[in-house]
Amino acid sequence: MPLLRGLFFVAALWLGAIREASAQPAQAPAARVFAASSLTDALGRIAPLYEAAGHPQPVFNYAASSVLARQIDQGAGADVFISADEAWMDYLAERRLIDPATRVSLLANRLVLIAPADRPLHLRIANGFDLAGAIGSGRLAMADPDSVPAGRYGRAALVNLGVWNAVNGAVVRAENVRAALRLVELGEASAGIVYRTDALASGNRVQIVDVFPQISHPRISYPIAVTRNGNGEGRAFAAFLRSDAARRVFHDLGFIQH
Repeated sequence: MPLLRGLFFVAALWLGAIREASAQPAQAPAARVFAASSLTDALGRIAPLYEAAGHPQPVFNYAASSVLARQIDQGAGADVFISADEAWMDYLAERRLIDPATRVSLLANRLVLIAPADRPLHLRIANGFDLAGAIGSGRLAMADPDSVPAGRYGRAALVNLGVWNAVNGAVVRAENVRAALRLVELGEASAGIVYRTDALASGNRVQIVDVFPQISHPRISYPIAVTRNGNGEGRAFAAFLRSDAARRVFHDLGFIQH
């Protein structure tokens, strides 16, 4: 008899727990955000602010914009896409994989030449500048110029300044801009081309040699859009990135805002 009463007691607790759980409102699924790797620090700071506003913390997937766009095209679950150029957002738009009504240009950036802090270069960027002579037998780290936005901007700048052919053989093609930055930080490359925000995020590990003229390459733009199947949290997070709180973070990290 005591055993039977114990079983009834356990069953009652179990049923009560079920009723209590069912009475709780279901939490909205977190936003799945696919973002260019150069946004790692900014979104890492913004996420806790978004969570403090009563939302589930987003789940981030950082990589080169080209990689992310292809993942989404192949069916990866993403609610928001933030690209480091317009071309890869166009790629998804042409395939009707984003909601065009949500697409906006969120941020801009500048392109810089960097060197290891303990091996600084003294060079001014201009037409025909001697980048090849400055790096000598060393290497030039860039995100892959065939597909990654930072690399494409960098190659365009070097072509327009008339020095691409002189340094092409020295280029180390990294999978994304943060990987290119890391090669310079470690001293495995004598110089690199990255976004200004990446160089600033590196602190004192790299030296900004000079800033590329804006007219030397296409405008650096970060478009954002909710995907075609994006959930409500994705839309909420995309909107939050244009809030005053998010804008302060972007400003502090050196992004140019529209």
